[in-house]
Amino acid sequence: MILGDPYKFSIIIDAVNEWNVDDAFDNGILIFCIDEDFFPKETITSTLKSEIHYLKEKLKNLTINEELYNMQKDKAFIEIYNITFPYDINIDNDYRFDISPQSFADNDCFVFAVSNGEQVRIMASKLDYIVEDSRHDLKGINVSETFIDISEINKIILEIDNFCGFGIK
Repeated sequence: MILGDPYKFSIIIDAVNEWNVDDAFDNGILIFCIDEDFFPKETITSTLKSEIHYLKEKLKNLTINEELYNMQKDKAFIEIYNITFPYDINIDNDYRFDISPQSFADNDCFVFAVSNGEQVRIMASKLDYIVEDSRHDLKGINVSETFIDISEINKIILEIDNFCGFGIK
């Protein structure tokens, strides 16, 4: 099922019966399409029961931050990454802007969202992890982004509810 507009922002989701031995997890495919670019870049198994509910809650509670919303996209993405995963280990991680499902993050694919109160800016990138630094390489990253109305996000949230009513419980 495709939720949203693939030319702007959509969520592609489907349970794959062959990946499930029972109804405990509802393993399947979860893909974001951001400005016609797909995330994650490879096929990965998502545990839809947990990831969809987490995603829905994140979309319902987007953070408003005019400065980040208006910042140049690479700088905004890096700034949000550093808020989410601070260099200083004494500072707690701040996941306000992170809408990455766990299966995405486990595969070094991060999706952030920030609002100005009327629109939502969604940015995503596949990053390379540097083991020695315990951080991702943020130099020369390729960031995909889109801007959509809050009403479009609300429509996707309703579509998630409908999907969960017929597919994932």
